[in-house]
Amino acid sequence: MKTSRSQDKSYLIILLLFLSSLLILLNGCKSSYPSHQPDGQASSPPLSEDADSLEPSLGTTEEQYQNSDHTFLNPEGTTLESRINPPSGYARIPSDPKELTSFIRRLPLKEDGSKVLLYNGEEKRKQNNHIAVFDIKLSNRDLQQCADSIIRIYAEYYWFHGEYDKIAFHLTNGFYMEYTKWREGNRLQVEGNDVYWVKSQEYNDSYEEFLKYLDMVFAYAGTLSLVEECEPVTIEELRPGDMILQGGSPGHCVLIVDIAEDIHGNRCFLLAQGYMPAQDFHILKNPLNQEDPWYCATDITFPLTTPSWTFNEGATVRWANFPLNESNKALTFTNKKQSSFLNDRDNKAIPAMSDNMLINGESESSQVALLAVGDNLIHTEVIESGKQPNGQYNYNHLYANIKSDISAADIAIINQETILGGDDFEYTGYPAFNSPTEIGEAIVEAGFDVVLHATNHTLDKKLQGVLNTFAFWQQYPQITILGINETKQQRDEIKIVEMNGIKLAMLNYTYGLNGYRIPDDMPYLVNMLDMEQMAKDIEKAESIADFTIVFPHWGTEYVYEPTNAQKELCKFFFNHGVDLVIGTHPHVLEPVEWMETDDHRMLIYYSLGNFISYQKEAPRMLGGMATVTITKNEDNTFISDAGIIPIITHYENGPSDYNYAIYKLSEYTPELTEKHGVSDLAKNGPLSYTEIYTLAENILGDWFYK
Repeated sequence: MKTSRSQDKSYLIILLLFLSSLLILLNGCKSSYPSHQPDGQASSPPLSEDADSLEPSLGTTEEQYQNSDHTFLNPEGTTLESRINPPSGYARIPSDPKELTSFIRRLPLKEDGSKVLLYNGEEKRKQNNHIAVFDIKLSNRDLQQCADSIIRIYAEYYWFHGEYDKIAFHLTNGFYMEYTKWREGNRLQVEGNDVYWVKSQEYNDSYEEFLKYLDMVFAYAGTLSLVEECEPVTIEELRPGDMILQGGSPGHCVLIVDIAEDIHGNRCFLLAQGYMPAQDFHILKNPLNQEDPWYCATDITFPLTTPSWTFNEGATVRWANFPLNESNKALTFTNKKQSSFLNDRDNKAIPAMSDNMLINGESESSQVALLAVGDNLIHTEVIESGKQPNGQYNYNHLYANIKSDISAADIAIINQETILGGDDFEYTGYPAFNSPTEIGEAIVEAGFDVVLHATNHTLDKKLQGVLNTFAFWQQYPQITILGINETKQQRDEIKIVEMNGIKLAMLNYTYGLNGYRIPDDMPYLVNMLDMEQMAKDIEKAESIADFTIVFPHWGTEYVYEPTNAQKELCKFFFNHGVDLVIGTHPHVLEPVEWMETDDHRMLIYYSLGNFISYQKEAPRMLGGMATVTITKNEDNTFISDAGIIPIITHYENGPSDYNYAIYKLSEYTPELTEKHGVSDLAKNGPLSYTEIYTLAENILGDWFYK
């Protein structure tokens, strides 16, 4: 017999009300989660106290979807379920208390507004990409990164329910590492790619020992091992505990931590991640809507952009059941005897260790946080802004607004577009610049460590201007000067900046000198974009450094896309082994992108735009600060994190100092836009807050949200 839709709906509501009543009757028999830890031992992270009041959902009625005063955030909530509301018209999918979904929903969160902290207690650079932070304690070592955070959630879930035999993970080389064997006192012995158990400790089932086990898993497993353990699923099949995963070194993964659906079955998802360096596990915002953290199924198309990564097609996966691979009988895997989990590409086994290698329990990875800015373009108005009543000059005000960001970096780099010829010459702006040496003093005061001097304006005051610049920088031997050389010996040397045990080779070149000629008797004075010489430099750099960076002064002014010449040079750099390219000169922001093959990756910032200037068109006020984390372990040195912070050069017409300041775009306001002096000068329209924000989005694409 056919029924109408209204009849179907009535039957459904009656059924749901009956089930809800049955649940209430049974509630007196319901117990809280069993912890299963031995008496006297530390327990796993407790579920939040408000979890006791949460009942499993058996379904939804029309009333549950109605919410006229909808908000996504309940600041007082202490769990995912009580803190973050589904979108209007949606309700969470049902989950039994024993399921992983319920476990994740009831994990405690830090207070609303908490920042993501790194393993060492420092704040992560990017703090605008998360809506909540899980209250899960990290160790004080750089271990629990992206894949490890997901491993941690699964392990805690099984520990909480006492299913200890399910706490087992494949290492990157395929070895199956069971918690039960660790609990019995066995420890790993690693020799090359060989891994095997050695009985060296007494039985210990404490929570503290469980965390030590996880630290060892984190050191030896990663996205590469997860890829081998997972099977693909469709968007429609996703459930909490599934992943969006891209294997690699580095790769990345995020965890589906909750799902909600509307009455028509349309679904949306919450995503959470850890990242590099090791940091709090946190729930992500959606780059498409900063107020709504939920990702609708219809929005999940590939490539998929999340705040820290862009995933390609086929990245939605589920952790398959672990095959035991006879781990108790065959405990070693070598190049000659590989398990099915080893990557046999190019006949090379996957290394036993992940990005952080443990030797005798200590991490041997190290990192350098690098920051770079674009063109420090000193127009006459910039010069005037620093003139003091006593006739002296001071330019600390130019960089004061972002001094803390500059100083916080291990290595901060600036492109000094104009020569520091000092008062031997008239102070001039465009077209032949000469800048006060006090600009250099302000650069040092702001916290910069490396200064680029190979630009098209290097010879604006001919040889003497460059010699004056050398004389000034001799007062600051701690500052590394690139791109100009006093002697042939200096030209032949590769500048190495060593920090935290990582040797960074830095090379700076310019495309031209605005028609000025390098003196015939000093051909080494300025580094030029000469392919033959650059090939020699890069080859030498690769032989003595861990990581090679090239800073080319190149491209076409006021063009937002890289030219063919820039792209061809990038291929040249890539083929010679360069790891990072940071470009200057166009005076506007240009895209950021990776160039990569199976065995090499190079990151390119085509142009960081202006850092400071008195240029007279609104788009030239937009620049960027590149942020790059370089990590070194026993096997490799690589970029483990990277981003770009859009910035605005602000000046006003009227005050004697022009109220110069550099603002992060995220901290700039429409009110400041209305005061910007460029609006009075621009031929192509005033500075619009909306337009400059949109311009940054259009140029940077996915990188805008990182």
